[in-house]
Amino acid sequence: MVRKFGEDFWSRVLLRAGFEPGKENIVNHYYSDADTYILVDAVSVTASEAFNMLEMTREQVWEMYGGFLIEYTMEIGWDDLIRSMSPNLKGFLDNLDSLHYFIDHVVYKANLRGPSFRCEDNPDGSITLHYYTGRPGLYPIVKGVLKEAAKRVFEIDVALTITGPSCGMKERRNLLPASIYRVIVSHNVEEAVFLHQNNSTGTKRLDHLKKTKI
Repeated sequence: MVRKFGEDFWSRVLLRAGFEPGKENIVNHYYSDADTYILVDAVSVTASEAFNMLEMTREQVWEMYGGFLIEYTMEIGWDDLIRSMSPNLKGFLDNLDSLHYFIDHVVYKANLRGPSFRCEDNPDGSITLHYYTGRPGLYPIVKGVLKEAAKRVFEIDVALTITGPSCGMKERRNLLPASIYRVIVSHNVEEAVFLHQNNSTGTKRLDHLKKTKI
């Protein structure tokens, strides 16, 4: 948030949330979910007031955090590990469980219970991503992480949408099913969004889009 909105904005967020400056970002310190939710709410309200926005939702804040999470981890030396996880996006998603386990249990020895992911290839080239978690309300982080990782690691753009609620999905590693995402992959955002919005019409419209851009 400091990078995006500046120090003054962050100071106002901390004041609203009741946090002491400098105590909100201690490395290797576990913050309760309650404290985290308070901080996210403070960002949402402060941003809406500061920039005369109709509303910055919690979901938007979480998604921004997800994008920053990839940006930050790659900046501090994890870029080689992230890039070596898989040569493609599907493999990257399939290996997210292992990455969470390695970071939580091996690096930080935190013994935390991270989320879990399961992927399916679809006939139209899209990916169905099943997301499981024991922490409700954090599903937008997945969107931010996936969009940023796709762009930085694979140099592609993706459009994501939640295609259905989690009802009917079985538990996975004692985690509750949270969301099902449909991931449209393309080499630019315009094509990804176009494919998502016009999936039922097949590839003819995409071909038309490409021709109009030449």
